[in-house]
Amino acid sequence: MKLGHVDHITLNVTDIKAATEAFKKLGMVVEGSLDDGDIVMLTDGAKDRPLQIQLDTVHEGMVPGLNHIAFFTETVEDDATQIKEMGFESRHDAFYQSRSGRTIFSFRGPDGVGLQLARKDKRGEYEDCPV
Repeated sequence: MKLGHVDHITLNVTDIKAATEAFKKLGMVVEGSLDDGDIVMLTDGAKDRPLQIQLDTVHEGMVPGLNHIAFFTETVEDDATQIKEMGFESRHDAFYQSRSGRTIFSFRGPDGVGLQLARKDKRGEYEDCPV
């Protein structure tokens, strides 16, 4: 198994509007939002290997900063089995998440860093972005 390119990065932020504007200044484009703007999806717009940044509003029990880094793979389910066999702590089994349009598998990397395997199966079920 070999990790693919970075599919998306999820960051927990305290001010979703300011964070969205900052990433827009850096060339990202809002793709959509979820939970009435509590989650904002941005993309660099690349056709072959688009990078997506997901901003999650910090709520009770959440810590600002990196939530996880997701790596692309066509074979999420098979790779998840290998990751478990390697002894990594998984957070859940691989599953399709319709809100993001991805099949995902989340696990803990070194020092507990959130890592994820992801395959974009279709566009997420985003709401219009109010930010």
